[in-house]
Amino acid sequence: MKININLQPVNNQGSGIALFANKLIKQLSQHKSYSISGCFNFVRGVKEKDLARFAFPVKYSRIPAKAVYSRLLKNPLPFYYHAMAASSAPINLFLTYKIPRVRYEGLVISTIHDLIPLRTTTENSSIQSDYHNDIAYAIKHSDYLITISEASKKDILSEFLYDKNKIFVVPNGVDFELYNKTIEAEKLQEISKKYQLPDKFVVYLGGIRKHKNVDNLIRAYALLSTDIREEVSLVITQGNQELKKLAADLHIEKQVFFTPYIDEEDKPALYKLALAMAFISSYEGFGLPIIEAMAAGTPVITSNISSMPEVAGNAAVLVDPFKIEETTAAMERIILDEQFRKELIEAGYKNAKQYSWTNAGDALIKLCNTVNKQL
Repeated sequence: MKININLQPVNNQGSGIALFANKLIKQLSQHKSYSISGCFNFVRGVKEKDLARFAFPVKYSRIPAKAVYSRLLKNPLPFYYHAMAASSAPINLFLTYKIPRVRYEGLVISTIHDLIPLRTTTENSSIQSDYHNDIAYAIKHSDYLITISEASKKDILSEFLYDKNKIFVVPNGVDFELYNKTIEAEKLQEISKKYQLPDKFVVYLGGIRKHKNVDNLIRAYALLSTDIREEVSLVITQGNQELKKLAADLHIEKQVFFTPYIDEEDKPALYKLALAMAFISSYEGFGLPIIEAMAAGTPVITSNISSMPEVAGNAAVLVDPFKIEETTAAMERIILDEQFRKELIEAGYKNAKQYSWTNAGDALIKLCNTVNKQL
């Protein structure tokens, strides 16, 4: 079977969509029954050599991405994707929600990871309208959709008119061995010094957009007893002036540490250094830090809404993200109850192992095989 794969998101470093695309493309390209071709539209700063890592033909189209992805286009441009991609295939696969606004020969499969801008408060009102524009266009012009959790599938169906039988769940994965491997004490000390981390801490690792609910995590930490806070700090990756002011207003600024951006290669060590990872977001399509922390052997506190219970299974402490006292109680129990902490770690290992990129690849291959039978 021949498949045209769009490579537009693959070089967006640090992006969950980029990780998802790169890992699944690798899984698909290892499957001998598929003949793959890639296409990438010109973007300033990305060169042909940046795509040379792929073990299949890649067409670097000189047609600018800003021309074929423009939201001003209500209808497809009068030329075909296969001509731009220099490859004709019965399946055109997009591992993102942004698809070129051109005509297509063959089936289109696009990916909607989540509806975060449509379901949460955004920092910029234009984010919501732009996202809705892209999603609506992809849905209208896609024969099949991929999403990353059953929760996201449910959300898509409640927001847009689409055939539920044509939405397939392909979950995120985690490199279990990468996060689970032993890290020497000397290396851990090096990472701790690099980010000026306290000796004992609960960590939040992720973005700081409003829906991440980091302000309520800080408020929950402030409710811990003085004795606990003097022994165990709270570490927030990145942060902003608003969150720093909140910590100061709560008189816990000396116990809340804000790190700079965490380099990707340092994330396993950061998880391992933490007593627990708190991820009490108000909405997620998946929640990748949950399984990253579990693979590293770090107990997890996460929300009991959206996709997070689905991803965490029975291996995390689930809390209502809007009831601050529940998060406080969860942190207190993990900090004080060593046996409970051990039980969460063991359950976390088992849960994280389910989310391998091999399993995600198998789900994508199953979709491609299903589609192929209907051609």
